[in-house]
Parts: sequence; C-alpha cells; structure tokens
Amino acid sequence: MVDADVTRTLEMTDGHKLHEAHVEGGVEPIGAFTVEPRPAPDGIHVAALTGELDIAATAAVREQVDGAAGRRGLVLDLSGATFLDSSMLKELLRAGSELDRYGTRLVLAGVTPQVRRVFELTRTMELFTVAGDPDAAVELLGD
Repeated sequence: MVDADVTRTLEMTDGHKLHEAHVEGGVEPIGAFTVEPRPAPDGIHVAALTGELDIAATAAVREQVDGAAGRRGLVLDLSGATFLDSSMLKELLRAGSELDRYGTRLVLAGVTPQVRRVFELTRTMELFTVAGDPDAAVELLGD
C-alpha cells in the first residue's frame, strides 16, 4: 500500500521543477545563468555574471572569488544580470569582506537597473566599489 502523503509529495515534486522552463525561439530558460572568466591584465581577475543570479549561481561566483584572492583585484561584470536575489547579495557582501583580508579589491561593473534596485532597497550600494563597465573597473584597479 502506498502512503497518500508520499504520493502527493511525488506528484508535487514531479510537477514543479525549480529553474526549468521550456521556451521556444532560443530564449534562455528561467533561472539560467552563466559565470565566465574574461581576459584581464595581470593581477586582475574579471568574470562576467549573466542571467538570473540566485542561490544556484553562488557556488560558481564563490569559485571566481576564491581564484582572485591575493590578486590586485576582482571585477564582476554584472551588465548581463537580469535578476539578483538575497543569496547572491549575501555572496557579494561575503566576497568583498573576504577579499579585503587578502588585499584584493572587489569592483562591480555594469550594474544593471534591476540589480541596482536590489542594492538600493537593501541600502548596500555604498558597500561596493562600482564602475560603469569592466574597462573602467580595470582602470580603477590600476591605481
């Protein structure tokens, strides 16, 4: 005999898959994100973060932060970010604090209006160094 609660849970789980959507026409699915290193001058690490930056993206961002520790700076290019949730905000705040211990400066570049709104609502914007684009961020780190 199958327990009714187990059956109901299985049905709900099978019917709701987090971060999955099927969209025709080449549109990225809900929850899609990328975290990719970009070419940068010596001593600076640049990574482009695109799409929906939520808890699913935090491990990939942490990997970039860990790889930049001890360098002159880390530039996180947010120009392709469409969403940022509280778990990613926490990760960015943690990154700034952790990198500071290594003497590595964190610069956020190309902050989109959607991401800026999260920073404004949480009153955390002033906790970050922000540049208009990755080139300007690299220039800031050149000082």
